[in-house]
This record gives sequence, C-alpha cells and structure tokens, in this order.
Amino acid sequence: MQSSISNAYSVTVDVPSSAEAIHSEPVARHGGFIEHRAFRILLIDDNRDAIDSMGALLELMDYDIRTAEDAESGLAIAASFQPHLVLSDIGLPGMDGYALAPHLREAAGERKLILAAVTSYGRARDKARAREAGFDYHLVKPVDADALLEFVARQFREY
Repeated sequence: MQSSISNAYSVTVDVPSSAEAIHSEPVARHGGFIEHRAFRILLIDDNRDAIDSMGALLELMDYDIRTAEDAESGLAIAASFQPHLVLSDIGLPGMDGYALAPHLREAAGERKLILAAVTSYGRARDKARAREAGFDYHLVKPVDADALLEFVARQFREY
C-alpha cells in the first residue's frame, strides 16, 4: 500500500540574520559607493583555526580577506594587498604584534589604516601597550561572532 501525504499549506518566513541587517546597504564614499568586497581586511594570527573562522565569517559578509600566520608574512601581504583594516594577534611567533604595528603604519604611509589587536592579553596594561604600539582598538579573545561583525561593520561605515 502506497500513501501520499500532501501539505496544502506552505509558509515562508524571511528573517535577516544580524549580519545581514548590519551589511544591508553599500556605503557612500567620496562621491561614489564602496561595496563590502572593496573593503580589504588582513587577519594575522598564528592560530590557524582563529583566522580561518574569522575569515570565513567575514567572507560571508562579502569582505575581501587575506590571512597571515606571522608578522613577516603579514607585512608582505599588507604591502601588496593594502588593507583598510588589520586584525592582529599580539602573541605572534618571531616579531610580536607590538613590534608589528609600527611597521604596518609605516608601510601604509599616508593611506588610512585601522589597526585592531585581537588578543587574549586583556589587562589594562596590555591595552595601554597596544595603544602605545599604534593599535587603534583592542579586542579580547575569544571575540563573539556578532561583536566581530558589528565592529567590522562600524569600521566599514566610518572608513
């Protein structure tokens, strides 16, 4: 015996995610529009899982993402990629994030660059040291996905 079940009612609900609500419109800049994919973000962290997950999340929002696992690679990528925003860990192998920040600023020259430390170093003196090194912002790991999206969206809008 075969039976067929038919549903006469269908309901579709479209609810934007918080990320979609944040990034719903391109932003006017300098007489034109800058789209999300034109906003370049460099992620520097020796924890591959951290940059892969942050990168995947930000790529879903259509940002242009590059990643590096150490300061030297980050500097090389920054030179050609010319990011608008760099999210960098402090505890990197070799050159740490404190030493990296001034090099990134120097490489950017007159171009606007937003630097954010994304680190587990969260004490007041760590924040002060990050600011002294040249970071504009200090985010403590682990960074909540919604908080990361809101932070990046704010930087995008204000750029």
